[in-house]
Amino acid sequence: MKLDKQTQTLLDDLAAQAGDIHDIEISIETSRQGARAMFLGLAGEIEAQVSSQDLHIEHNGIHVGVRCYRPAQSLASPSPAVVFVHGGGWSLGDVDCYDGLVKDLCQQSGVVFFSVEYSLAPEHKFPCALQQVIAVVDWLQENHQQLELDPTKISLMGDSAGGNLALVAAHNLHQQQPNTLSNLYLVYPVVDSFSPHETYPSRMQYGDGNLLLTREAIKDTCNWYLAPEQSAADVNVSPLFIEDMTHLPATSVLLAGCDPLYDEGILLAKKLKQAGVLNTLTCFENTIHAFFSFAVLDVCKLARSNIANQLKHDLT
Repeated sequence: MKLDKQTQTLLDDLAAQAGDIHDIEISIETSRQGARAMFLGLAGEIEAQVSSQDLHIEHNGIHVGVRCYRPAQSLASPSPAVVFVHGGGWSLGDVDCYDGLVKDLCQQSGVVFFSVEYSLAPEHKFPCALQQVIAVVDWLQENHQQLELDPTKISLMGDSAGGNLALVAAHNLHQQQPNTLSNLYLVYPVVDSFSPHETYPSRMQYGDGNLLLTREAIKDTCNWYLAPEQSAADVNVSPLFIEDMTHLPATSVLLAGCDPLYDEGILLAKKLKQAGVLNTLTCFENTIHAFFSFAVLDVCKLARSNIANQLKHDLT
């Protein structure tokens, strides 16, 4: 697949900057600073009539921060809500890095968003972040009246490792209580941290370091996330291995064509379709992993509009 001109220019600019934000040999703080600079530098100018408030949630002994975003014009009253889980290999990024993205989606869709400030690896290993995401959904369900939310229209969304957490959280929530979530939105999710890279041609073709996400980063961030005794084959780590997906909510999958994670995303979509829960599959063929965060790209703006329209369609 061929990169579009804007994506290629972005990569050329990034290549001129030293350092790999996922480099296991440099300190985690240096990696986080590099990721933050990249995400904020490529976020673009977002003008949104959206109010935001930082909240601290405590649910069943689990503590986690969230940022609540409310649009000036809500889609409905009480409002649908989306719990957003950011990417960054479970170890990089934060609510601030994704602030512009979430504001943009909130403004375009008219839906209330809750962006989760989950605890990062390697300081906080699996399943800490997963438990926090589940706690946020449970807390919203229990407090929906106070928050003026429609409890039948609460959804999960995440990109990359955040997509992994969103999918695994939905799996656990719906095993405990079917129909907890109305929808699930996965943007180039990490779904197989167990299989060798050679399993997926897209990892071999696109993961050599020229297209932002590398094979080494996929491996290293998994090692940061998991304790040594934790198997990456666990479905709560590699949700592609969930045998029966029929219990999941209606799921939309958005992929990038020039992404090492493309092939596993396609496999996931096939399994979701076989289970009867695939809502939509959309692929932006000529761009890269993480493009959804880079509003300097026209393809990013198009993808966000696509997701916002999907939210309007699904949640009204």
